[in-house]
Amino acid sequence: MLRNGWRKYLEFLGNSLYSTELLASSLAPRYKIEKEQRVAVKIGYSLYPFQQRILDRVMGDALIIGLPTGLGKTYVAGAFLARETAQYPKRILFLTPSIPLGVQQTLFARNNLGVQEAYLISGTLPPGRRKSLGVWNAGYIVTTPQTFFNDFLAEHEQEIRQAKKSEDPVSALREFMPAYKFPFDILVADECHGYIGETDGYSILLSAKACGAKILALSATPQLHAPSRLLELKRIFGQIEVFSINDPDIRSFLPERSITIVRLYVPQKLLMVYNQLAKVIRDYRERVKSAYGSQHLKGYCKKHPLCVSLLALRIMRSRIVEDGASSVLNYGIWRVRELRQSLKELGGRSIYDLYREALKSSFNHKFAATKEILKRKSFEKAIVFVESVECAKQLGTILHGVYGLEDVAVLVGKGSMSMEQQASALLQFKERARILVSTSIGEEGLDIPVADLEVWMDPPSNPKKWIQRFGRILRHSGKKKVASIYALISLMTHERRKLLSVMRRVEKVYGFTQFVREEDLARMPEKGQKEITGYL
Repeated sequence: MLRNGWRKYLEFLGNSLYSTELLASSLAPRYKIEKEQRVAVKIGYSLYPFQQRILDRVMGDALIIGLPTGLGKTYVAGAFLARETAQYPKRILFLTPSIPLGVQQTLFARNNLGVQEAYLISGTLPPGRRKSLGVWNAGYIVTTPQTFFNDFLAEHEQEIRQAKKSEDPVSALREFMPAYKFPFDILVADECHGYIGETDGYSILLSAKACGAKILALSATPQLHAPSRLLELKRIFGQIEVFSINDPDIRSFLPERSITIVRLYVPQKLLMVYNQLAKVIRDYRERVKSAYGSQHLKGYCKKHPLCVSLLALRIMRSRIVEDGASSVLNYGIWRVRELRQSLKELGGRSIYDLYREALKSSFNHKFAATKEILKRKSFEKAIVFVESVECAKQLGTILHGVYGLEDVAVLVGKGSMSMEQQASALLQFKERARILVSTSIGEEGLDIPVADLEVWMDPPSNPKKWIQRFGRILRHSGKKKVASIYALISLMTHERRKLLSVMRRVEKVYGFTQFVREEDLARMPEKGQKEITGYL
């Protein structure tokens, strides 16, 4: 039934008003562009004081780091382009890491920057077709690094690779490619934390710098603070501006942040499976350590079947409580002998037998809790974050049964959704749906509409995930209010420890603090009732 429900949702997206197939085709040129075009950007909005201060500090080629998701990096970039094209029209290239984000940035340029002839150029338009249409002659182009690299830099790959090995790759590239001319005046590189080393994005940055194009790069990720990463980027950017969420101007702009840890009781049979898996994992650890050494216990080795099995067991044990029993239903690791053999302590049943019993009695203990929170809390827009794709599809189908297809959008990775379907789901959430169920693909980069409520079915695994999730409800709505998150934690498991550990790292890395409180689901107040609880 759940599989049929997922297919039904994808069919709905393809046939609905939110389908991006026609939209995406309309964002590419339809007729040949004969000559190079230039544009002048005119923004249709005003910057907030802290955004204007950021813009005022951008003087040359600049990298902006640490401005959290939801605080208007795109608006700052738009104002930057307006400033740079105020006297003379320019040719602008806007790099995005994905096509869904490219769709959003193209629409932003058309709707907010006054550039009606902004175009999205992607691999969905074949190279021959791109050439015959003269697409790169457009004055404002949004594209992915791979598409641009394939058309302009692939033939220079050897020279670029050689230049990257030198102490001054920009000067080396000028020497290796003296006749090369970067085809745009201004380059904006969004979500640039992946533009390091042997990547298409880094190659584009180097070539643009070598040819004298003006560059603005943006990232919300503090990982760029690592000395090795900054060293690479300092070869390109003369100016690197690092912003903290504790900046007084930024802090005054943000709503209060509140996390409610919702404690859930784990069904007894599922808890037994969780504990039995711990014993199997301990046995595998000893076998791996004995056979290959303790360095193989970290889970990075994929060479030995024994190491791979250990990693799979550890992941499954975490997922079985973090995303619920149903999320691991189709895991291949269930086939290993240790999970299929009869055990005296289980009354002759195997761990797998016990898991199937737990699944029948409680398909997913976190689904019911999520439904209850959405039922009890008042919200305009809500986002439910999960880790596993299967869990997102299952929960989405269940919520469709409660709220209808129109009111629940589901966003998962491209293995289960095409990039066009992802963009359609985001458009659905923006235009109509009140609830978005999303895997980690919704944590970073995508322009997701403002939400006033989040549910975390699983604790974020690292500070980056934490801050990206929180960024989805940090956006300013004109009112000072509390950004509310409900984190579901299974009692008597590792989840609470993991959540608080990552939170401490978030506060250390970002200087990011929040109110934290704990409640049992049974005690959570209904809509409109005052919450009385102790703060940690």
